[in-house]
Amino acid sequence: MFTGQKRWETRNPAFFGRGNCPCPGKKPGFFLRRKFLSCTQKNATIQCGFQVKSSDIEYAAVATSNQLESLPFTLFQSIDLKALSGMVGAIFAMNLSKQVDAIVNPIEKGHPDIIPKSGENASEEELRNYSEGLEIKCTVGNVSKGSELKTGQQRVSHLSGITWQAHHREVKALMGLVTDFSGSKIGDKYFPSISGIFFADNLKIDDWGAISGTTGRNTKVTGMKSSGKKKMGKGWILLLNQSSYISRYQKILSIPA
Repeated sequence: MFTGQKRWETRNPAFFGRGNCPCPGKKPGFFLRRKFLSCTQKNATIQCGFQVKSSDIEYAAVATSNQLESLPFTLFQSIDLKALSGMVGAIFAMNLSKQVDAIVNPIEKGHPDIIPKSGENASEEELRNYSEGLEIKCTVGNVSKGSELKTGQQRVSHLSGITWQAHHREVKALMGLVTDFSGSKIGDKYFPSISGIFFADNLKIDDWGAISGTTGRNTKVTGMKSSGKKKMGKGWILLLNQSSYISRYQKILSIPA
């Protein structure tokens, strides 16, 4: 459950400029280089077996983006976008779990992705569908047909849709990340970073499409339908504070003005 009164606010980068830096090789006080436009809530929390504040989410997003920039850029040139999304989601989940004193689900196919510490010794069967926690999915979005974008080129101006996927249609609560090559510039390219975070805890089966990949060895997945995307847009938490990202995400996800 997400509680509190919504308000718009441009977060000050100095907010994360004190304390311990969450990534190696960065100096404390100087590791935030981008601003997020935040949908913060006064005394806001997500209650999911542990408490998650919007400030925790922002902290994890910044930590994740900086950790991505500590990696050699050639790594991103050697993996596909699906792998990139999985990497970003996994790093973010680890950062957020540490920030809120929870744990990442110990098994690869566990659900949800972050669970309370009380589940640390749960059985594999229990961890496959644990009763409490936070599910996280990441996407790079869909670009218009004919776009021939290379690794490191920003996708936002070519973005035609944002679709989060799940392995079953019963997912009721989801934190959805969007990533783009919107980080620090290296030559004529950009590092990947988190450019938007959204949340909804009122998803229904009808907000998910039909299951695909039901034959052979393909992974079974379902894509979120427009009704679910509107719920995610209504529950936006962070947007990269650049007009191109704000306007595009507002249009695609029907974010309230």
